[in-house]
Amino acid sequence: MNLSLSIPENEGVSSARLADFVDRFFALRWTHGLVVLRHGRVVAECYRELCSPADRHQLFSLSKSFTSSAVGIALGEGLIPSLDAPLVSFFPEFDSPKVTDRMRRVTLRHLLSMGMGRASCGLWGDRYDRLHREFAASPAASDMRAVAERFASGLEFFDDGEPAVRHLLEDELRDEPGSRFEYNTGATFLLSAVLQKTTGLRLPDYLRTRLFDPLGIARDVVWDDLPGTGIALGGAGLNLTVREIAAAGDLWLRGGVLRDGRRLIPADYMAEATAKRIDNAGPGRNPEWSQGYGYQFWRCRHGAFRGDGASGQLAVMLPEQDAVVAATAGVCGMQEELDAIWEALLPAFSDSPLPSDPEGLARLREAECVQRFDLGPASGPRLAALSFGEVRRYACGPNPFGLASLSLSQDPAGATIEFGFGDGLVDALRAGWDAPRASQLRRLASGHSFGAFARAAWLTPTRLEVTAAVPCSTSFLTLEFDLAAPCFRSRTPIWFAHPWLNEAAIPLSPAE
Repeated sequence: MNLSLSIPENEGVSSARLADFVDRFFALRWTHGLVVLRHGRVVAECYRELCSPADRHQLFSLSKSFTSSAVGIALGEGLIPSLDAPLVSFFPEFDSPKVTDRMRRVTLRHLLSMGMGRASCGLWGDRYDRLHREFAASPAASDMRAVAERFASGLEFFDDGEPAVRHLLEDELRDEPGSRFEYNTGATFLLSAVLQKTTGLRLPDYLRTRLFDPLGIARDVVWDDLPGTGIALGGAGLNLTVREIAAAGDLWLRGGVLRDGRRLIPADYMAEATAKRIDNAGPGRNPEWSQGYGYQFWRCRHGAFRGDGASGQLAVMLPEQDAVVAATAGVCGMQEELDAIWEALLPAFSDSPLPSDPEGLARLREAECVQRFDLGPASGPRLAALSFGEVRRYACGPNPFGLASLSLSQDPAGATIEFGFGDGLVDALRAGWDAPRASQLRRLASGHSFGAFARAAWLTPTRLEVTAAVPCSTSFLTLEFDLAAPCFRSRTPIWFAHPWLNEAAIPLSPAE
């Protein structure tokens, strides 16, 4: 990355107050990484002890702001004729009598501003609801596992087998396009599909020389497709480091211009994209989500705007301060991150350089170095109804995870749980007694292969608790084995954004 470091006071930022902000930000239990820029230079950077500046983190909906940037670039290149072009005009092969008059009035501008008129996501939301109903109706463990395996594989998005774009074009819209804000990841997927159709390139390939290379984003960047389509998700799926997020944030802050003067995104497009384009206020809605919405950017209080992703992925642009905050996390409440910015960081900024503050700088450096994951206390004596070297194997009863089997073992360093899925895949989660142990998870962390760090503790001689963090994902796991009446419990989501998987209890029976 082409981001230079600077002493905070040289950039008009108080090191002591930056230290207060860093401490407050990392007092949130599952925050992962943080970079603060002032005048394009890094004045604070911090990661949890198990995280790394090189970690590529799932961005979820923060991906949307990059898709918006691609639309602006394509518009500037003349590849997209107008933001007022009808969506249907880009896909004549899917035009049919099933496409409603209301859908024919949907334009790219409506997609960008979340005003296409759809009441739900169009991708995951409907699918989650359908599979949840199937789980509830599945009387047998084998049926439930089959449904869960389809869910985990990501292959069953549409019942009728139709292409995703056709499925969305033939949707019945609840509202007139442009009349109402409805957050909708399906709309951003359609923008990705339009970009692929007009440029002939997948979204990340189109952005490679136009955005990623100039920002210093490495060539091995991952942007997931919507399964079975060959089209990048657009509204999610991008994985970047915190520094890469910060570099993009600085570009957006400056209206699409790099610090060296190169323009990457047209000025008029960026001005529209980061301004209020549609009203998103409503009864009971959090003020942070009621300041207006642009083109895949949220307006904020304090004159700021942001791109954000579920569970705390942030790029917050502060034009009045010429500053950017980039963060990755797995928190339950993004508002707490934003409150820390408004209340602890904004007071740190000054309009001119500040006198040197060696003590404040030392405190900042200490804050940047000592942040640790809270994975619970060390176990203490290993008093358990399970001896070292012994392996307990169980068959799983009905469960929403697609688990067929579980096994548990322990050794002097920690415990190991092996999760066996019905398709033969096995994930092994290793947890240490005194220090976290590392594992590589494939199925338990949202369909990617991710590193996890876990600690285990015997609560009683028959009850084992495991707490794990997945630093490149939003996932965090709290798992419990009860050997007395064999049962396995999950008290936090294993897969991202499936609230109906919380508090899951799986009955176990000894395996033959």
